Amino acid sequence: MLRQDAWKSSLVLLAGVMICATGAIAQQAPGAASAPSAKAAADVKLPEFDVASVKENKSGDHRMMIKGKPDGFESSNIPLKVLIANAYGIKQDLVSGGPAWVDSVGFDIDAKITSPDAALMKSLTGEQREAMLRPVLADRFKLKVHIEAKVLPIYELVVAKGGPKLTESKIPPPNPDEPPSAGARKAGMMTMRPGEFSGQGIGLSGLATRLSSIVHRTVIDKTGLDHEYDFDLKWTPEEHNGPGGDADAEAGPSVFTALQEQLGLRLQSTKGEVQTLVIDSVERPSEN
Repeated sequence: MLRQDAWKSSLVLLAGVMICATGAIAQQAPGAASAPSAKAAADVKLPEFDVASVKENKSGDHRMMIKGKPDGFESSNIPLKVLIANAYGIKQDLVSGGPAWVDSVGFDIDAKITSPDAALMKSLTGEQREAMLRPVLADRFKLKVHIEAKVLPIYELVVAKGGPKLTESKIPPPNPDEPPSAGARKAGMMTMRPGEFSGQGIGLSGLATRLSSIVHRTVIDKTGLDHEYDFDLKWTPEEHNGPGGDADAEAGPSVFTALQEQLGLRLQSTKGEVQTLVIDSVERPSEN
């Protein structure tokens, strides 16, 4: 659960991932997250939720939750903009438009599949499972959106002066003929906690994607390094004004400084074309 006063910095990590009981986030390394994904719905006919309850959360409780389930999707007190970001596989701060309540009002959603299609859920990727929420948003919120390219401030991930401080991964790719070992280190896995990010067998494009969630701006890999690496990155979570700006040096480094000191990488500010999602129209749903 998350307190509502922290959702702007934390809920961007919720979209499309499962929050573990320890507060850590573990997931396969994603691809670029700067554009809404049409691939999820295009490659396979997705099952549809048979039952979808949508209610405005009026409890006054500041806690929020979002998770996928074997037979569906559940959220509690989640703003619509976060639900849209989750459904379209895009960073929350790249969703624009709509009335003020799409940011401030939380909704409870409980969507389930009761038909034989429920078995298909097991074969879907996380991206495809997230895309299943789109028809619910279109039906209950009358949501209409379009993709729009905008020139926005971005960061480029580059090698810092002195060269990279990266350990090339020695974890072999999984053998499809052997069952996975419990507790074994796996290539392509990332774990995130506030102020801590570790990866095993991660390409730097995957690191750039996850950094986008941390610095609230699209990050593009420009390092030219095409190997996979193991790394541990630790910093003091805080709001930043730009690379290298530590608000409190005694509290520990910012993520910008930590990147340079621990990984030999840095973020340089520039502008670039970013695919965004624009809300054309939306309505507050009726209770059911």
